[in-house]
Amino acid sequence: MAHITAMATLAKQLKSNRIVAGTKIPHPCGDPNLPIDADRALRKEIVRAALEVLQANVTGPTVLVPDIAYTSG
Repeated sequence: MAHITAMATLAKQLKSNRIVAGTKIPHPCGDPNLPIDADRALRKEIVRAALEVLQANVTGPTVLVPDIAYTSG
């Protein structure tokens, strides 16, 4: 299981093994303030990161920060 969250530090404290850093607390898998194409690219990158961390062998809490090029601030 991969945990997508904007609060990666909290997820580490809760001993989640596979953590993907999301964008914002109310919208960890996207940003509704972005244009549709940018939001779609952002969501795609976050899901790609989650799939990547699911395939990784981990021994403890591991945080993967997606290569996010789009944010509204």
